[in-house]
Amino acid sequence: MDDIKPKKKLVQDIVPAHRSIRNVGIPSRRERITPDSSAVAFSDIKPKKVSPLGRSVGIKIEKEEIKIPPKSNKVEVEKYAFEYEDRPKSSKKILYGAILLFVIALVFGISALFKSAIVGVTPKNEIVTFDEKFTAKKDNNNGGLAFQTVVLSKDMEKTVSATSEQKVSRKATGQIMVYNNYSVEPQKLLINTRFQTLEGLIFKSVGAINIPGKTAIAGSVLVDVYADAPGDKYNVGLKDFTIPGFKSDPRFSKIYARSKTPMSGGFEGMQKVVEGGVLKATEAELEAKVKEYLSREILSQIPANFVLYTGSISYVYSAITQATEPGAENSAVLRKKGTAIAIIFDKGSLSRAIISKALASMTVDMVKISNLESFEFSYPTDSTFESNTSNTLDFTLKGDAKFEWIFDENKLKSDLLGLSDDKARIVISNYKSIKESWIKIQPIWNKIIPNDPNKVKLVNTLSQ
Repeated sequence: MDDIKPKKKLVQDIVPAHRSIRNVGIPSRRERITPDSSAVAFSDIKPKKVSPLGRSVGIKIEKEEIKIPPKSNKVEVEKYAFEYEDRPKSSKKILYGAILLFVIALVFGISALFKSAIVGVTPKNEIVTFDEKFTAKKDNNNGGLAFQTVVLSKDMEKTVSATSEQKVSRKATGQIMVYNNYSVEPQKLLINTRFQTLEGLIFKSVGAINIPGKTAIAGSVLVDVYADAPGDKYNVGLKDFTIPGFKSDPRFSKIYARSKTPMSGGFEGMQKVVEGGVLKATEAELEAKVKEYLSREILSQIPANFVLYTGSISYVYSAITQATEPGAENSAVLRKKGTAIAIIFDKGSLSRAIISKALASMTVDMVKISNLESFEFSYPTDSTFESNTSNTLDFTLKGDAKFEWIFDENKLKSDLLGLSDDKARIVISNYKSIKESWIKIQPIWNKIIPNDPNKVKLVNTLSQ
């Protein structure tokens, strides 16, 4: 028994590290794994135990046998199912939406620069047929109906053949401006009033004269005159004139005249003359041309606040004259002079007079006459009006008067600035002179009238 020795315990100081299958790295998802036939799997490696004396104590490691399947020519590849988190893609709808919003904002921004509004209004109106007589006073400053006269003259001439010779006796003619520096009251002078040059030549007025009274300056009137006797000695240039009839009168130095045109046409002696038929035809031709010119020119000279009726224009023609030019004895120059006298009325004064008769319930502050120039003017059959002397004018007007109610256009436009379409219509309805209205605002999606008055246009439909 003594010989029997107990079995020695083998202490293995160094235990080789064995890899366990748990320590085998897991291939990544993208790698393909091919089994290795020589791989050996081990059980878990237990940690070393340390004795109290500090020495290592051997630990028995049991091997686990791993069965490896026989090799096969066919390689089996383990398949993996991979799940990916998709990267978000940009949405085209979002992009297109952003572009659309930008375009809309741009359009609205640009359209804001072109905001505008047109407001059309139709005032109340009425047509009244009337035929009334009126009386006006010349230069009436008392607020009643007043009238003024406009005088315009024109000479026309034509050269024609002179085929016969006869003794001719003609008086020189011309125009002078007569002044009243004597009184604020008009001064009346009779027909054929004499005017004398410093050389003693006498000229007479063609018609009666009514010289306006002086104001800050002397009153004046244009007068046609003719020489006292025939002959070329009266063919004189511009001269100053006195009135011999006032020689011993205080008016002598205060009422005087000055030439407006040279005096011409005076002749006495044998002269080539125009045959009667040619003379008559040429006179009619010149008269027609003078009238056409005067009617056109006098209308163009009427102030904007006055009205002129063509029926109030009267024409006066002087006798035709003929004269020969030096070196052209076989021809004659025929001259015809015409004067147009027109009566004009202040529009405000005449409107008040018509409204008081045709629409008595209204005042000029409430209504106006939009066709004041269209009425027919005529003198009564018993009229004795003389343009140079009469201070009172009786006349008749008839026609269809178009009365239009008045409203303050500037105030209305100011009241509408910055208002919506609905509120603007309420404001317009408060103007009792307006019958109807419409509003057009641009761009079409805008419903607010601009605040800038330059972008708002007010249209009176009756004025179009």
